[in-house]
Amino acid sequence: MTYRIIIDRDLCSGFGACADLDPDTFAMGDDGIAVVLAETTGRAEAAEAARACPMAAIRVVDDSGAAVV
Repeated sequence: MTYRIIIDRDLCSGFGACADLDPDTFAMGDDGIAVVLAETTGRAEAAEAARACPMAAIRVVDDSGAAVV
């Protein structure tokens, strides 16, 4: 399954939990806000990382557009 990752940069506070849990999908930008390294991924870790976001700034949707997280 392919997931699309959406980060609400207004909600992100730069905790970095996403990048810690899935560094192949997420990184911290120069401004301290999370960025997505690839707009889509097949990695289940992306959903786990999104769930770990304390600000709920990350949405993960599947191929049909249904929210996974």
